[in-house]
Amino acid sequence: MQRRDICPYYKNGFCTSPLLDTPSDSVVSPNRCFKTYKGCRLYQDKGEEREGLLSFQENVELELKFYPRVNILASVVESSCENYRLVRTEKGHVAFCSVLSRVLTVSNAQLCNKYWQTCPIRTS
Repeated sequence: MQRRDICPYYKNGFCTSPLLDTPSDSVVSPNRCFKTYKGCRLYQDKGEEREGLLSFQENVELELKFYPRVNILASVVESSCENYRLVRTEKGHVAFCSVLSRVLTVSNAQLCNKYWQTCPIRTS
């Protein structure tokens, strides 16, 4: 399942919508939270187009230094981690972690894809 198929307010089995006073698991439904979340009464569209443009500008302003043999992804690796960013460069795609403020190696990106809930990179 790709990150864009999951409601942005779904976190670890709880709904964290700003329309709720506190995060709640009583309103969570797999059918709604994992595909049709835009029809949910607790979902607020933050303006994905604007957010996408801002995130693109942020990546343009950020000058990434990396080693192509270690950091260039042979194929695009997605992750559901909110701190994971896929950045397109002249030489290919690289994975960037905003928590660590650094480019991830290919193996780190694969770990982030598989174990994004427990973040194996920060704990190692």
